[in-house]
Amino acid sequence: MHSSMESGYLSRGKVKVKEARLPRYTWRDSWRWMRWDIPTRIAFLVGAPIIWIVIADVDPAAVGVRLGLTPADWVLVAFWSASVALVSLTYRRWLWPARSVPGRSALLVDLPFYLVINPVAEELFFRGVFLFGLANWVGMPWSVAISSIVFGFHHGLDRRFPFSFLVLGTLGGAVFGISAAHFGSIAPAIVLHSVADAVIFLAAGPCLERLGVGLQDPGSAVSG
Repeated sequence: MHSSMESGYLSRGKVKVKEARLPRYTWRDSWRWMRWDIPTRIAFLVGAPIIWIVIADVDPAAVGVRLGLTPADWVLVAFWSASVALVSLTYRRWLWPARSVPGRSALLVDLPFYLVINPVAEELFFRGVFLFGLANWVGMPWSVAISSIVFGFHHGLDRRFPFSFLVLGTLGGAVFGISAAHFGSIAPAIVLHSVADAVIFLAAGPCLERLGVGLQDPGSAVSG
């Protein structure tokens, strides 16, 4: 991963302002941790629910593994997704400033991981068997609360993330849980989770960089 900031120039009237660019990381930087994360954490999050469903002879629909949503439902999911994207971008702007962004080669592994692999695995476990399974014992409201807290700690204890990510993860878990409970399906939660991951880990850095928010070097203005 590059350690120095790249820079360019933007023309503003008669003054050229030097614009800081975030360093790009490559697919090797992503694969360095994914090669361990996928066969361990991801494999457990997917394997444990599947094994439980098979051994306990559980109807997959009973744990939200179904579609069955109407077009109106998906319109509502789209509105929720826009809200999730806005909150995620705000979080990266104010509480977890982006220090690097994915390069083109990194997107080859980042896109499938953050848009499909991670959301599907985490939602199958946390909103599938955990949320719906626990609801049979304590009721859905308490199940949403408990699964959200566990989901928050699942992210907050990762050393790659700041402590504030625990709070965001808990709130995100509540939103994903409410959506799963409302629709009786983890499909909307997977969509919302994909949007959150895409903004937080992939889009926030480039967006904020393009907007020049918090990235400009105040001492870099030169006359031209």
